Amino acid sequence: MNILLTAIGKRVQLIQHLKKDNYVIGVDSSNLAPAMYFVDSFHKVPRYDEKDFINELLTICKLEKVDMLIPLYEKEFFILCDHRHQFADIGVTLLLSDREVIEICNNKSRTYEFFIKNKIQTPLSFSKEDVIKAIADKVVTYPLIIKPISGMGSQGVFKVKNEKELLFFLEYVEIPVIQEFIEGTEYTIDVLCSLEGEVLSIVPRERLEVRAGEVSKAKTVRHKEIIKETKAVMSRFNNAESRLKAIGPLNIQCIVTETNEIKFIEINPRFGGGVPLTFEAGVDYSEMLNQMMLSNTIKPTIGEFKEITMLRYDGAVFI
Repeated sequence: MNILLTAIGKRVQLIQHLKKDNYVIGVDSSNLAPAMYFVDSFHKVPRYDEKDFINELLTICKLEKVDMLIPLYEKEFFILCDHRHQFADIGVTLLLSDREVIEICNNKSRTYEFFIKNKIQTPLSFSKEDVIKAIADKVVTYPLIIKPISGMGSQGVFKVKNEKELLFFLEYVEIPVIQEFIEGTEYTIDVLCSLEGEVLSIVPRERLEVRAGEVSKAKTVRHKEIIKETKAVMSRFNNAESRLKAIGPLNIQCIVTETNEIKFIEINPRFGGGVPLTFEAGVDYSEMLNQMMLSNTIKPTIGEFKEITMLRYDGAVFI
């Protein structure tokens, strides 16, 4: 199968995993993306917000006989969703959840509303206006977490410990969302769904160390309650009543408190940065993607993985 990955940047381990069974084409708006030296074929493309981004991708898909397009950069998701039919018309499957799912995931306020509506435990969340009123009424409890409403990963996320810090970051962060601070163990859960929305794999990863917003040390954990609750979260998407369709890779973040409460924080409709740990733990995404394209029945492997630890280090390409 021929797979096209967008915005490949430095996603070398993801590419190496997919290359086991597939011909991998990579595109990026930079010709200095390290991962370009690891794909089978590379093409430089315009940025997602520049003219001809979609036309260039369509041309590359035809040239490279692409079967599946997997976007890696969240800012590309909406425009790709809007042109999904054009890729389908040339035989390309876009492995990306539908637009409504992406809107829920990419807007922190909508994520919070989704959790509350579906009775999923989550930290309390407040708007800027709510917090300003609470400051005036002197009813704010610290610490708090403040983040941009549409931020990616851990970018622009701050812990504030007092009113002075809170007032500063309320102005510093563009369209902020404020959440109660939850003490506990952080997990990222890798989820893979079929093209029909069936959950095929759930792998919790305990975040041991994070650097520049991406996990650098982590371990897979067979946490039965996290797996159970993650299945419950996914069931709120892929059912006839919701009319929401989550497909392909997602990663979900939660915190487990000292009293073993599971508080869900975020849902991201893409591969997580630490997903190579899930590959090494024995979950063969590459094979499952192939079976999807062949329309074969895929047996879910939820909870079937090795408990291993990942310790990342820096690598480099010299040109």
